[in-house]
Amino acid sequence: MFFPFLSDPIMPRVSSSTSAYRALQVEEVLSTIFRHLSPYVWDRQVVLTFPDRLDIDPTKDFTHLGVDASPCSANQQTLVQCSRVSRLFAPHALKVLWRTLPDLRPLQYLLEAMKFSYADLETGTPVHTLPANTIDPSHAREWRRYRWYAACVIGVRDVIDYNTLEEWSDKGGPPLLSRLQSARFRLDPRSINRTLRLLAPSIRDLTLNFDPVSSHILEGSRPSAEVVLKAVAERAPEVEVLNVIFRAPPKDPSTVLPRFPRLRVLIITGWMTPSLHQDIEAYDELELLYVKLYWTRRAEANLQNLQIRRFHRVKTLVALTLSEPIISALQVTDFPLLENARLEVWPHSSDATEGLTHIMEYLHTRAPKMRSFVINTRSAAKHGDRPPPRLVTVLAPLLAHSALDTLSLTLEDNYTFAISCEDILSFASAWPNLVTLTLAHAPTRNTEALPPIVSFLALANACPRLETLVLCARFDCTARDSWREALIPPHGLRELFLGLDAETGSYRPDKTWRALAAMLDRCFPRLHAKYDLVRPAVVGVQTAELWQTVMQHLREIQAGGRRSLSPEL
Repeated sequence: MFFPFLSDPIMPRVSSSTSAYRALQVEEVLSTIFRHLSPYVWDRQVVLTFPDRLDIDPTKDFTHLGVDASPCSANQQTLVQCSRVSRLFAPHALKVLWRTLPDLRPLQYLLEAMKFSYADLETGTPVHTLPANTIDPSHAREWRRYRWYAACVIGVRDVIDYNTLEEWSDKGGPPLLSRLQSARFRLDPRSINRTLRLLAPSIRDLTLNFDPVSSHILEGSRPSAEVVLKAVAERAPEVEVLNVIFRAPPKDPSTVLPRFPRLRVLIITGWMTPSLHQDIEAYDELELLYVKLYWTRRAEANLQNLQIRRFHRVKTLVALTLSEPIISALQVTDFPLLENARLEVWPHSSDATEGLTHIMEYLHTRAPKMRSFVINTRSAAKHGDRPPPRLVTVLAPLLAHSALDTLSLTLEDNYTFAISCEDILSFASAWPNLVTLTLAHAPTRNTEALPPIVSFLALANACPRLETLVLCARFDCTARDSWREALIPPHGLRELFLGLDAETGSYRPDKTWRALAAMLDRCFPRLHAKYDLVRPAVVGVQTAELWQTVMQHLREIQAGGRRSLSPEL
């Protein structure tokens, strides 16, 4: 391989016949090696294959998805150095270096480096805005060089907005990037046509932000999401990942999502409408659905009377700011292939316990293949003087869902639940393939029928694949002599958090917590001494500090600080 803009394409001959040298003559081998030096982590194919790697911050919208905070500077430096070593390495290294640009400025600098007018002499049209086969014959070599670099650009990281496009105004407009696959645009009424011109049939990963950049932009001048998306679908029909943000309330519930026949990932931050529920069903290839939806009182009635829809191939569902009207939409949606679900529920009712149970029932009946379920929610009011409900009553529908390998419930603010020894044993029999079980909530204040500390050992022993366990059950640690020598076969558990009853360790408490740490070390040799699996705001400061004490003892034991635990100490 050689630079197409170099006048002499003949590669230098090197008298070497080693196997390493012969391997480096194979372009596929060199390309594979240099691709591992990519300065950016985000890769569309990786996300499509491993959706769990998509970092989701529920406090934000989805504009941050797929955006690395900063490139790996060490990889950038390595690529630059490799490009200077030999003409054999240079094109491969530079292709990776230019594959993803932070913004459009490197191409701008490349144009400015040309010491001649880059406009066509006859028409005055800038050559860089013309199709790739248009070359100025008077500067053919320079234009081949520019086209080679431009053809390397697959993705642009920074948001392309009105200000970005204005930087190209005195150059005749932004460049045409024939191989562009990934880009993020913030749409502005003043630059819609210039934005659409940058789109190419090669686009696969596209973010469109319809939020107004300024309050000074008149309402009537804002682009219609439906019209723009229709134009986008015509110019870039092969999009596989679409991220759409439109937080301004829709003027009407008309259809806003056009047909993208190859769409596999749909990410929406916007307003829930009946038509949106219908449009999503039409995406036959859709596998990952991420939605952060709002709703209006005006649309609430329509959302209560939706037809049953079937999202045929969706395997991963993430829904943030889930509220009652949107829960109603989910309850009339079939997910025959759904495997992973993550919900952030912010209910408006005073007590959402009943709503949680409905969600469990819905998932069990409409998502029969679900393996992973993560939910964060909060209640608007305390249980008051009522006895705290048993968590198993909320989870009851899922107890019949034996395929689960991940179950995580984080119940914030006012959620207080009780977990009995019987409940813990029911978890073990219901989900034998568990890898992660997180039940994070405020422990019950009721001191009656607290589960003994050894009950969680029975759960771990019944779930040999378990790696992460969080139980806020307020375990009873009295009768230390009865459990200090408890033993199960060595288990592969790596992360653990237990809610403990502080009163049961009041008689020489430090001795009790050290004995518990020794038991954990004996039963779980691979356990990490971590105590930040659950935020104190969820379980309470005292509960979090108590477990931190146990983990400090475990850390000392693992570091070789084991001491005698005999009663004489």
